[in-house]
Amino acid sequence: MRLAFQVMWFVVILSSVTQQIFGTSYALHRDLQRRSKRLLHFDTESMGQKNDARDGQECAEPPNKPNTALNTKARSTGIAVKAAQEAKQANDDMAGAVKLASDRIKLEYAEKAASAAKAAEAVLSAKLQVLEQLEMEVREAEIVVQEETQELSAAEANSQLALKAHQQAHEELKLLQTGLKLARDNFASAEQVSASCQQSMADKTTLMETAQKRVGLLLRQLSEARGDFAKTKKAAYKALCAANEAKQRIQHTNTGQC
Repeated sequence: MRLAFQVMWFVVILSSVTQQIFGTSYALHRDLQRRSKRLLHFDTESMGQKNDARDGQECAEPPNKPNTALNTKARSTGIAVKAAQEAKQANDDMAGAVKLASDRIKLEYAEKAASAAKAAEAVLSAKLQVLEQLEMEVREAEIVVQEETQELSAAEANSQLALKAHQQAHEELKLLQTGLKLARDNFASAEQVSASCQQSMADKTTLMETAQKRVGLLLRQLSEARGDFAKTKKAAYKALCAANEAKQRIQHTNTGQC
């Protein structure tokens, strides 16, 4: 892949260099053609001015000089031939100059292309190192991302567990609040029942004390009644004995009389 990239890069540089060489050669060729045309135009103007001057001289001179006109025509033809030769020589020189310039430019651009290829290879090597470094960093980043993803998954699982625990604790809190309310209600009821029991116990204690006092009183009265009963019984017995004794006495008395 690296070799293919270098070849492609060299082809691009060579194509650019070739285009620049052709452009420069074409510009030099056009410049030489333009200079040749200017030279031919200058020679033509010079020849025209010379011909005009000669024509003026011929017009000024008497018409009885035919040799002078022939000489002028010969000189004009010679100048034209010389101008054509100079134009051809200029064209040949132009072609040589174009070839020389083209060779020199080709050599310069070849050297530039070689330098550019070396620079491109150096840049490519640096880019390759950067690419390898980036690939290594990407692999490390992918490992970090994978680890972070795993940690994120674990954190999400822990978050779900924590959420469930929070919900369960909330439900338990509701139950505890309900139980606390029931306990408070039961405590209030128990307090009321306890107060009622205490009041009932106090009342019963009072009644018991009253009953105990009453029992004590009744026991005393019973004891007194028993004592009085014993005394009365004893007195009645004595009376009965006295009555019986009196009755027996009466009977004995009646028997003695008989």
